[in-house]
Order: sequence, then C-alpha cells, then structure tokens
Amino acid sequence: MDNIFFAHPENIKGNQLELVDQEAVHASKVLRFERGDELYAADGKGNIYQTGIISASKKSVIAEIQKTDFETEPRIKKVLAFGAIKKRDRLEFTVEKAVELGAWEICVFNADHSERSKINEERLQSIVMSAFKQSKRTWLPEVLYLESMEEVLNHYSNHAPLMAHIDSKVNKPSKLTKPENLLLVGPEGGFSNREVQLAKEHDVEFISLGKNRLRAETASITFLSQYLYSE
Repeated sequence: MDNIFFAHPENIKGNQLELVDQEAVHASKVLRFERGDELYAADGKGNIYQTGIISASKKSVIAEIQKTDFETEPRIKKVLAFGAIKKRDRLEFTVEKAVELGAWEICVFNADHSERSKINEERLQSIVMSAFKQSKRTWLPEVLYLESMEEVLNHYSNHAPLMAHIDSKVNKPSKLTKPENLLLVGPEGGFSNREVQLAKEHDVEFISLGKNRLRAETASITFLSQYLYSE
C-alpha cells in the first residue's frame, strides 16, 4: 500500500468509489493506474478501501470496493492551536507536520503578536490533504481559522488546555489523560502578557518545552511530539 488516494464520502456509493479532480489525474496520468489495478483509498472518516479499478481517466477513476478496514477515532485527541506565523513557508510547514504528528484538528489564530493578516486557506487545505495521504492517516484533520485567543479558548472550552510557555517551570505531564486536549503555541514573539493572563483566567496549564527559545514552528512540532504516544 505505497499510495493512498482520497475518495470523498459523497463519491462512495454501494460497492464503488470514484476519484475525481487531482486524485484522478494523479492516479491515471502520473502513476499510470489502469483497469484491473489494485488501488487503496481513504475517505477521511476512518475507512480504508481496497479496490480494483474499473475505469481510469484524468477526469474520473472508478473502482470496485473489495475490502473495507475501519479505524476508530483515537481515544486521546489533540488540537494544535498556534498563532499565525508571518512567513508563509513556515506556516505551511507547521500545518504539514501537525498532520503527520497526529493532530486531530489544527487551529490558526491571530495572536496579539501575529503579523500575518491573510492566509491562503485553499493552499493550506491542499497541504493537509497531501500530508494526510503521505502519513497514511485514516481521519482527515480539519483546519479552523479564528480571530483571537479569546475565540480559541471559547471554541475549545470543553478541551483540556495546555500552553507552551518559555517561562514555565512545569515539565510536561507523562501523558495526556483527557479525551480532548488543546495545545496552544504562540507566534514569533510568543504570547503577549494579556494572553498569558487570559490563559491563567481559563485555568490553562503552562508547559515548558525546555530552556532554549524555539521558533514558532519548532515549538509546535516539539509540543505535539511530546504527546505522540498518548493515543
């Protein structure tokens, strides 16, 4: 199973599924899949389909489902919420690695020190999809865009919140124990004093990522990596 394609749930009917748009082009023109070939597809909802191709063109690849494997949702879910990073390549890198490291959901928000006002949502979604397939995940992470730290804390009010903060003396817990967790990371320049105070008012747990000052994207990757085996 070297390659996994994405089949939108709307394009899965009965014992057949259809790949469209870039997925069809990649399968038929780049990888040269043709009638009779075996193809694996994921629907982003926990299902992996083993199929046999019925027809293949750059507009549509239709395959017959031969076997379906289902992976349940993880017991421990991690949402990464990070302040928008100014440089596009670093923001995109953060999103890509968050998917690979198992983030259930990714939230990009305008922190007080964020200097980026516009985000290409379509491009980020493409990066999420590519990382989803490359890492062979079965549940497709959602990406949210919120306007402030307040919105983040309100939106994820039922999550256990943890904030990466350089001045924290608290080491990371051995593992996450709550079913839904919110990992907060600041942008370049970190969180403002106002945001730190807001976090305290919401009983956010402050976590140290070590004595060194990390770039925003490095902090996000480090934070998620610490809980890689908490699922």
